[in-house]
Amino acid sequence: MHDICNLFGAALSRARRELGLTQIELAEKLGTTDRSISDLERGKTNPKLDTVAHFSRSLGISIDALVGIVPKGDVPSCVRTFFAGMSAEEAAKYIRLCKDADELTKVTVKAGSGWTDMGQ
Repeated sequence: MHDICNLFGAALSRARRELGLTQIELAEKLGTTDRSISDLERGKTNPKLDTVAHFSRSLGISIDALVGIVPKGDVPSCVRTFFAGMSAEEAAKYIRLCKDADELTKVTVKAGSGWTDMGQ
């Protein structure tokens, strides 16, 4: 049970920071106290299901995301937000950049461990 509280707290804290809110501002938005937000973010409080649902609706994120679960094949909300309004061509450029960076990281790691053939 404690793990789910920690997952919820971490997700709540992350969502709050992504929205650029302080604990006080989030508490006002959600109709609770900053102490309650602090306790939730630190995993000290076990939220009721209706509280989780209210926070989910108010923050515009799924309950799964609030309890640290991203369904297989689902795209995290931060990724959806980043690509929102982009043309397919522009999004493809970012995706290609990420893939290139991933490949570069793999080559660098292999080179650092004695593997030097950059073509393999």
